Amino acid sequence: MDEDITSGILKRELHIFFTLYSPFRKFLKDRKQARREGSDSWSYRRERNGRIAVEKFIALGPTFIKLGQVLSARPDLLPKEYVRSFELLQDSVPPAPFTRVAHILKEDVGNIDEVFENFNRKAISGASLGQVYVATYKGERVAVKVNRPDAEYILKRDIIILDRILRFAKGRIENFLYLSISNVLKDFRRRVFDELDYRKEASNARRIQKNIEGRERIKVPRIYDEISTSRVLVMEYAPGIKITDRKKLVEKNIDVSKLAYDLDTAFIRMLLRDDIFHADPHPGNISVLDDGTIVLYDFGMVGDLDSNTRYYLLSLYDAMTRGDIDQMIDALIGVKALSPAANRGVIRRSVEIAMSGMTGKRAEDSEIRELLEVANGVVFEFPFRLPTSLVLYMRMSSLLEGICLNLDPDFKFVKVLRKLFYDEGLYQELYTRQIEMFAEESVRSIEAGVAILPLLRRKLESEQDEAPVRKMRVETTLAGGFIFLGGIYEINHSYIPGILIAIAGIIILGSSFRR
Repeated sequence: MDEDITSGILKRELHIFFTLYSPFRKFLKDRKQARREGSDSWSYRRERNGRIAVEKFIALGPTFIKLGQVLSARPDLLPKEYVRSFELLQDSVPPAPFTRVAHILKEDVGNIDEVFENFNRKAISGASLGQVYVATYKGERVAVKVNRPDAEYILKRDIIILDRILRFAKGRIENFLYLSISNVLKDFRRRVFDELDYRKEASNARRIQKNIEGRERIKVPRIYDEISTSRVLVMEYAPGIKITDRKKLVEKNIDVSKLAYDLDTAFIRMLLRDDIFHADPHPGNISVLDDGTIVLYDFGMVGDLDSNTRYYLLSLYDAMTRGDIDQMIDALIGVKALSPAANRGVIRRSVEIAMSGMTGKRAEDSEIRELLEVANGVVFEFPFRLPTSLVLYMRMSSLLEGICLNLDPDFKFVKVLRKLFYDEGLYQELYTRQIEMFAEESVRSIEAGVAILPLLRRKLESEQDEAPVRKMRVETTLAGGFIFLGGIYEINHSYIPGILIAIAGIIILGSSFRR
């Protein structure tokens, strides 16, 4: 039996290697050429090669479909033509026969004919990691999501094979690319097994429901915890009109422009206000009830932003809408999309070239895709390891804009974003945080200056021929700096530290006049 397993893994490894060999060679060539041409170029040959790569990923099955979704949000690795192709990769796989999942249901839930009043054995949808059935439980219609047969084994096997192939490639590709792909696989390994555990998905759904309750017109299906397990998730059955079925939505007298606005603002609030956001808003995960209520499904892929990343993301949006290139670069460094050691002058020229393609168009009239492609192009030219939370955000925003534009061709993501910034007080938060950071940096600079004051005093005293007035000018300037900083610190932090800093300035000023 072990020999059969080993033989099967070897065959799978050879199959994966030879399936991906040609697309990978083309990718290496396309990547090098794209970096040489710059972020404002577009190649239909690269676009075709990206589509071929996506087809190969689909042919290789569930693991590669999920991996392709992750790669769709990696502008640091893929040329933009490849990113566009991988964004179209949907997690839709024909469901396995019911007989292959029946044992999972029996082991985790019990005899389905006893637990459920009715259970339709024909799956209503299939994805790479699970498939969904409709049943009746305690008089209520429910959706029953079940792990695909052998999903965990298939993932583990394919990830081991990918690791082995990557080790083979080490030394044959540039070191940065090797490390980046290795990090992608590491993040993928950690997150994909979380998606397999439906207890975590149930927890994610409850957290999002709690955050948006009373704030958004969004429905999160109820979870039936008493019969849900790590492999089986039973939730309220809440069918609706698919979010991309614009014709049917209009027939139901639903205002599609308002729907696009509501959907966008709900996700942006989730991103910038809450401790968790839904990171996979592809059309299969969103539907609309007849009264216009939005229904969200599938909470396996979620993200969160720490306060620092959230601040720099706000700053990046602000810079994009105002065309402030220097602030944009600062924000990209702040979110760790660019290395602090990168040459700012070269980066600035790259951004200017990319933004020149939008000449004559106001920033608020640009699509978020256009603005993100400017940022993505810079990240691709000056690569640095992207944090996982930022990767998930980029995937979320790109999918979201596509849906909103399908609903309303005149939808302007940036215009909606700016309105949200004003309505939600986000600009005030941004500028307050900027002042706080300025004050903190200034205090650190003053502290460093205080450390060298004894040396400065000895230097001044050693120069006997220096005029006393010059000494007073130096000390007066220093005192003024302390008093100003004290006022700033008091406003943005607390009363006591601000007063102490100001007093230090007054003491210096007083001692100067006494002499």
